[in-house]
Amino acid sequence: MGAFRLAAIRILIVYVTAGAGHRRAAEAIAQAAERALPSATVECRDLLDEVPAWLRRAYPATYYLLVRHFPWCWAWSFALLDRQPLYGLIQPLRRLWNDWAARRFTRALRADPPDLIVTTHFFPADVVSACKRRGGLPSPLVVVVTDLQPHRFWLGPADRIVVGTEEGFKAAVRRGAAADRLRVLGIPTAHGFRDTFDPATLQRQFGLAPERRTVLVTGGGSPVGPFEAVVEALRGLEDAMPGRLQLLVVCGYDAAVRQRVSERVRGSRMPVTVLGFIETMAQAMAVSHLIVTKAGGVTVTEALARGLPLVLYHVIPGQEQLNARYVVEHGAALLELQPLRLAQAVQRLFEQPERLEQMRVAAGALSHPDTAATIVSQVMQPLLTQARQP
Repeated sequence: MGAFRLAAIRILIVYVTAGAGHRRAAEAIAQAAERALPSATVECRDLLDEVPAWLRRAYPATYYLLVRHFPWCWAWSFALLDRQPLYGLIQPLRRLWNDWAARRFTRALRADPPDLIVTTHFFPADVVSACKRRGGLPSPLVVVVTDLQPHRFWLGPADRIVVGTEEGFKAAVRRGAAADRLRVLGIPTAHGFRDTFDPATLQRQFGLAPERRTVLVTGGGSPVGPFEAVVEALRGLEDAMPGRLQLLVVCGYDAAVRQRVSERVRGSRMPVTVLGFIETMAQAMAVSHLIVTKAGGVTVTEALARGLPLVLYHVIPGQEQLNARYVVEHGAALLELQPLRLAQAVQRLFEQPERLEQMRVAAGALSHPDTAATIVSQVMQPLLTQARQP
């Protein structure tokens, strides 16, 4: 650590806002780096802030258009582009496009390189690796995969690639990643997901009734799938389980969804708290007994870090299918895509507390709550030391 005190360190962590998970993972790493390296300058940056304005709007909009309205197209594209023949044909064109889109970003990198670059999305990973390969960018690159198994897009040249599971490690090696550059450390979560909170304080904070069990319902940064129908189905459990449950519904950035849900639950006999995007997801999970969510990699990982059983209501084809399979096979989650059957599954879990406890234990067994700190100590600090050696 002595070397780190002699000169200022600059760490750049780059993500893309296509869903909230990539940003949350970047912020978790930043928090850990600031704790471990208090003299360092740590910057989180959204690469979409550096691209043309029309692309900044189109990039997440295209993603949500596909996963909401054309999931078959997303699944088909995801699978084909993960196969070497088509990937080999497409990647040179993808590289040209990415280089053009991020040209302002790469010019700034070359003009003032940071000591280390970390990415939590495959777009900046590809841009930075291409910039390094052309020369003029000495900064080591760490790619942190935010799905439990990596698509081929994640696995370009990098000094280190962090994957979430042993299965992800094997998949990366099969796709040509160098084993000595891979690290199996989990997906990073913010420090708060392993903190201890006072339940009564959290119940007051979220306006929850202490005598009822709390079901957290969330759809990520912007809900997809039958999110509103799931809320309605769960609210209907008041008839079957009077006085026993309440809902804490987090609608993310989608103000229209929040307004519709708020209007539909007005006057509900089951208490329902409806929120938009929140910075207190760790506290929301801590006060809840079960989470109903889609199978996003970061949300799933955060729930595991809290030992919170999951019921998955939606799976985006491709990356989320792998996430869902992993937690279901390990006993930490149930998968139920039909809202009424999902509500019945939730009812059965609360009527069988031993089953809920088994899922809680399984979730805790899969968790890696210290991943962000481990990435700093086992990946980032050694690379910084190595880069500063003469």
